[in-house]
Amino acid sequence: MSSSRSRPWAVLTAGALALALAGCGLDGGDADAGEASGDAQVLRVALADPEASLSVQDYTTSSFTVLDQVFEPLVRYTADGDFAPALAESWEISDDGLTMTFALRPGVTFTDGTPFDADVARADLLRWVEDPDNGFLGLTGVTESIEATDDTTITWRLSQPYHSALNELALTRPVRFTSPAAAEGEPVGTGPYQVESLDEQRIVLVPNDDWWGGTPSLDRVEFAVIPDAAARVAALQADEVDVIGGEYTAPLALEEAAALEATDGVQVLTAESTTNLLLTVNADTGNPALADPAVRRAMDLALDRPGIAEGLFEGRATAATTVFPANVPYGPDPEPAGAADTAAAEELLDQAGWTGEGVRSKDGVPLQLDLVLDPGLLPQATALSQVVADQLGAVGIGVTIDRLDSTAYGTAVSARDFDLRFYATYGAPYDPYSTLTANFRSVQEGHLFASPELDEQIPVALAAADEESRQAAFDAIWTTLAEQTAAVPLVQLPRQWAVRDTVRGFELGATEYDLPLTDVTVTG
Repeated sequence: MSSSRSRPWAVLTAGALALALAGCGLDGGDADAGEASGDAQVLRVALADPEASLSVQDYTTSSFTVLDQVFEPLVRYTADGDFAPALAESWEISDDGLTMTFALRPGVTFTDGTPFDADVARADLLRWVEDPDNGFLGLTGVTESIEATDDTTITWRLSQPYHSALNELALTRPVRFTSPAAAEGEPVGTGPYQVESLDEQRIVLVPNDDWWGGTPSLDRVEFAVIPDAAARVAALQADEVDVIGGEYTAPLALEEAAALEATDGVQVLTAESTTNLLLTVNADTGNPALADPAVRRAMDLALDRPGIAEGLFEGRATAATTVFPANVPYGPDPEPAGAADTAAAEELLDQAGWTGEGVRSKDGVPLQLDLVLDPGLLPQATALSQVVADQLGAVGIGVTIDRLDSTAYGTAVSARDFDLRFYATYGAPYDPYSTLTANFRSVQEGHLFASPELDEQIPVALAAADEESRQAAFDAIWTTLAEQTAAVPLVQLPRQWAVRDTVRGFELGATEYDLPLTDVTVTG
């Protein structure tokens, strides 16, 4: 799931949810409103980052909700954690979990007129399944064959059961389908919209009149690039854009949401997410402090999560005590968050041999850690880094904050040249599966944390054949993550969008990676 802004922070987008109700949206009102006047139906959406590419094969592309309009998957993740038909009308999974059969939707074409059939689907699926860059997806390691049984049937055989297969097939990239006739990187899909233009200031989409789901209500969707968060809010208030928000579209700071709630003509939509914000430790640097579980546990004890949730996140985030929130599939059962226990943290460090006034040390090694930070990745990032540094400093753990631009931050993370950084779990439909496989196994380059126990437990959970054994396997993972302090949980983040009241039928997608716009209309 890597990306310039991915949820490694993120750094990281989807998936089960009590999440955003697909029904958590604005009143649909009169679906034909605005059309009687003859005015074009144009929806203006703010976009945080310019895009050089709109390709599901390009991991630098981070505007998932734009990609979602153009490219389609076999199945779609729903707000209740289930799956709905997309390019596959139906599917069956054999009792032994080793064969998946997909009945493709007939009569579908790409926007360049190329037919979508089983042969095209098979070739596109093999494109990413056989690419080692996609090793974080479990299907790449368990696929034995993919066959086009007939024009509208795909038969997919696995070497072992893989419970999260449908979750991976619902992702935005790299699993969605591109026309085989398109030039490399050219954004030609089967979705409800197609790309009219793309530059550093704006992405313009127009309807795919031949879309199998019917013609969308909007005549144009314009994604306007506005990198500055405050400027995005001003643009919404000035009626220069209609929509802002979303982790991978145009993030809305919590304090900005509070201001917008008091703005005439604007509604703020908020829903629970499946994403936790973490403070992660790079235990692979050779720094003995980072490899010491007592230090990691002391960090966990020293941080005041309720204070952070209330003070920095305006009470809109929830203090987190587990790596994953409870609302992911097979999720943990978190204990309530309490205030920092500095006495326990200090005692633990003393017992582990980290002693001294000010910044502690052990065997001549100071307990001094470097936190790398790209302030643009999270509205609260700068303030949060200082709070973390202050609270850890109170128990003798020194923290140096290294503020970097996005390029330097990406370089430092790729080179693993850091001690601490903030990171958000991917959320639905990725979680807990893809976050675990990509970030908590030693075989995965760039993992957050790994141990022999996790290396053994994660594959067992993903291959479990029944609900009872699968839940038991995930429970074992949650225990290991907590006992080893694989990461320090901070808060569960909310989902937030703000929409002008001239927009009708706008609803949050089932995840932060999709945005249903086919039935949206705009009044005058």
